[in-house]
Amino acid sequence: MPTGTPQCRSSERHRVVMFRDFEGREIRVATDLMQVKAEQIAQIYKARWQVEVFFRWIKQHLNVPTLFGTTENAVYGQLYAALMVYVLMKWLFDTTIPLLSKHVRLKFVRFTRLFALGQPSPEWYVKIQGILCSAHLNRLLDVT
Repeated sequence: MPTGTPQCRSSERHRVVMFRDFEGREIRVATDLMQVKAEQIAQIYKARWQVEVFFRWIKQHLNVPTLFGTTENAVYGQLYAALMVYVLMKWLFDTTIPLLSKHVRLKFVRFTRLFALGQPSPEWYVKIQGILCSAHLNRLLDVT
C-alpha cells in the first residue's frame, strides 16, 4: 500500500542510497539514477553539499543574500566584486586592530557592519586613515 499524500507519491521508480557523512551521521538520498553505483551517488551528494556550504559562506560573509543576475557573467561579476570587498575589508581590519587599544577593538562582523553604515568610532577612523595614507605614500615612494 502506498504511503504519503497523493501529491507526494511518484509513479517513477527510485531507490534510496544510505551512506555516512564526514561526521559519521547517516544520510539517505532518494534518487532515480539506477545505473549509478551507490558510492558514486554518495560522492555526487557530498560534492553538491560542498557547493551549498560555499554559497552559505558567501551569503554570510560576503553579504550577497541574492544574486542580481542569472547569467554566468552576472553571477561571476557579483561574486568577484563581493570577494574583492571582503578581502579589502579583512586586510583593513587585520591591519588596524593591532594599533587600537583593547577597549575599542571590535569583532570583524561588527566592524564590517559599522563600516558599511559609516559609523565606526573616531579611533577607528584615525587609524584607518593613517594606514591608508601610509600605504598610499609607500606606493608613491616605490614608483619613483
